[in-house]
Amino acid sequence: MPSSPPPSEPVVDVRDPAVLGDPVRGYDRIQAESPICWARLANGEQGWLVTRSDDVRAVLTNPDVRNDPTGLPGHGARTQEQTFLALGTPPEHLPYLRATLLSLDGAEHQRLRRSIGHVFAASRVATLRPRVSQLVDELLDRLDTASGPGNAPVNLLDEYAYPLAMAVVCELVGVPEADWADWWRWGKVLVGGDPAGITATLGDMFSYCHALIDKRRADPRADLLSDVVAQDDLTDVDVVSLVVFLVLAGHETMAHMLSNAALALMRDPAQRELLRTEPDLWPAAVRELIRTDGPVQLARLRYAATDLEVGGVRVGAGDAVQVVLGAANRDPAQFAHPHDADVRWQAEHGRREGSFGFGWGPHFCLGVALAKLEAEVALRGLFDRFPEVSPVAEPAWVPLPRGRHRVNLDVRLR
Repeated sequence: MPSSPPPSEPVVDVRDPAVLGDPVRGYDRIQAESPICWARLANGEQGWLVTRSDDVRAVLTNPDVRNDPTGLPGHGARTQEQTFLALGTPPEHLPYLRATLLSLDGAEHQRLRRSIGHVFAASRVATLRPRVSQLVDELLDRLDTASGPGNAPVNLLDEYAYPLAMAVVCELVGVPEADWADWWRWGKVLVGGDPAGITATLGDMFSYCHALIDKRRADPRADLLSDVVAQDDLTDVDVVSLVVFLVLAGHETMAHMLSNAALALMRDPAQRELLRTEPDLWPAAVRELIRTDGPVQLARLRYAATDLEVGGVRVGAGDAVQVVLGAANRDPAQFAHPHDADVRWQAEHGRREGSFGFGWGPHFCLGVALAKLEAEVALRGLFDRFPEVSPVAEPAWVPLPRGRHRVNLDVRLR
C-alpha cells in the first residue's frame, strides 16, 4: 500500500504545557479532535500519535511496528545506536542499552523474556504475598510513627510507595538491602532528564551490576540474578541489561502506580466504602485503578517497518508511531465510564473489555502479576489501617519522560 506523505507541520505537540500540565484532559482532547495525527512527540521528533483504543491495540500487536528502527527506510528512521549517540550516550554504554527488553523485537526479545518469565508466573508470584504483606505492615508502622499524635503530614510517595516498590523488586532480583538507596538515587537521576547526570549514573549502574554478577557466580542465592547468571545463552551484557530494566521499572513505575491509585481512592468515598464492605473486590479495584489512573501515558516510541494503515490513516515505512496508553484507557468508544473508576463494573466486565495499563502485545508488561499483587496488598493495607487518609493539598502533576507524571502526595493519616 503506498503511503501518503505526512503533513509538513505537526497537528499537535505533546510537549505543550496544556498537555503536560493536565495529561488526562490534554490527551482526551487530542483523542476527540485528532485521534490519529502527525505530532511533535515527547522526544522532539515528529511522528504519528495514536489515541483510540482499537488503533492502539492494532499498533501494539502488529509485527510490522517495531521498537528497533534499525534498517528501516523513511522519515527520520535511524539505528538504536544513532538514537542513543544523539542523546550524548558514551559508545561504551551502547551494548547495554541495545540489549534491553524495550529495545528488542522478535526472536531476541522473546529469548530474553523467556529467560526470566518463569520468575513472574502468577503461581510463583503468589508465594510472595506473605513477604509483601510484612513489608507493608512495617512501612505503615513507620508512617504512623512519623505522623505521631499530632497527625503530622507524611509523603505517601517517598515514605510508602517508593520504599515498598524498591524492597519488593530488589529482594526478587537479589540486590542487597545496603544498596537499595543507591538504586533509588539512580532512578531519580534517570527520570530527571539531565544528560550529564544520566551518563554518569548509567556508568555507575553498569559497573555495580557487573560486580554483583561476579558475586552471585561465586556465591549463588535464591534470587533471580543467581538464576540468570547460570543460563548459558545469556551474556553478561544481557544480564546487566535485565537487572537494570527490572529494578528501574519495578520501583519507579510501581511507586507511581501506588501513589496515583491511592490518591484516586482518597477522592472517591463511594469506592472506598464499597471496598470496605466487600474486600473481595480489591483485585478488581486494582485493575480498574490501573486503567483510570495508571502512571504511564505514553508507550515506548515505535516505527513502522513497512507502509501500513492505522484507523484509516496511511503510515509510511520508517515513520515514528507513539501510542497513548492513557487515552486508550479512557476511550468512550471502549468504556462506558471512561473517566471514573467503577470497581463493581470492573469485577463484572473488566476482564472482557481489557485495558492498556500494562501495555499490549509482545511487549506486555512481564511483571503484571507481581504489580497487581503488590498494589492490592499495599492499597488495602493503607486504607484498612488509615481509612481517613487524605491529601494535605491538591497534589501537582510533575512532567517526567514518557508521560510518567509524579504526584507529590503529602497526606494526613487521620
